[in-house]
Amino acid sequence: MLSSYADCPRRAAAKQFRKLFAADGYEFRQLAPSVGSAAGTALHVITGEMNRAVWNGEQFRLDDALQMAFQGFSEGIAEGCEWDATTPNTNTAEYQIRRMAAVYKPRMPLTIDGAPAIEIGGEYGIRANAGDGWTLSGHPDLIGADAAVDDTKSGVVLRPHQPQLGGYSLLLRSNNLVRPTRIGLTFIQRIAKTKPQKPPVIVEYSIPEAERYAMGVIKRIKSDMATYKETGDLEQSFLVNPCSMMCSPKFCPAHGTDFCPITK
Repeated sequence: MLSSYADCPRRAAAKQFRKLFAADGYEFRQLAPSVGSAAGTALHVITGEMNRAVWNGEQFRLDDALQMAFQGFSEGIAEGCEWDATTPNTNTAEYQIRRMAAVYKPRMPLTIDGAPAIEIGGEYGIRANAGDGWTLSGHPDLIGADAAVDDTKSGVVLRPHQPQLGGYSLLLRSNNLVRPTRIGLTFIQRIAKTKPQKPPVIVEYSIPEAERYAMGVIKRIKSDMATYKETGDLEQSFLVNPCSMMCSPKFCPAHGTDFCPITK
């Protein structure tokens, strides 16, 4: 949530706190999963298995991991999917997932409590007290043996995620799990089937700056929600950004609803 909040607080709040607002009488649109999100989840399955194989000293079998990933992809879009021009159907998506997985370079994970530091935190993620009754949680994709935190991202466009990685760093330090040496992304572009697959792009962020950015967003979320609880006024509480590239019925459950009248 930290990376997307500044783009449009109203959209981010509608996604994250939907049940709270529904209890106040607001109704939201049901969103079909985007192909980008579904393909990204499938890629995470494969990269996680790659890194786990390195940790176990085993030979990685791409075809086995692909079958797991493709099954998860099919289940994720079973009730519908928002396709895009880069990925218009399932066959293309599976081809792209295979290509993206083929260029990923696995790394040795750090060992934490006798297990590889891959998607650590279980179902609810690593958790920390964020003050005022709030909890921060997250699932870092990989903590390398050198204590570098890496998040795998895929998509058509590389976007910055300093708040998310800063949040991971705060979580790891708050739980005394590890003091990160570096934080950043491995971005693998989802490219049209007719074009060659590009190699991963490695992005690193300044840890102090990312942590400050994360704390700034956390404080803003808490402040906005406190204003809403006090006033019940959406306009005073959550800014709306109709100029956002994500301001669309495809991406926002509040688009065209009473929760966001400006989009009606």
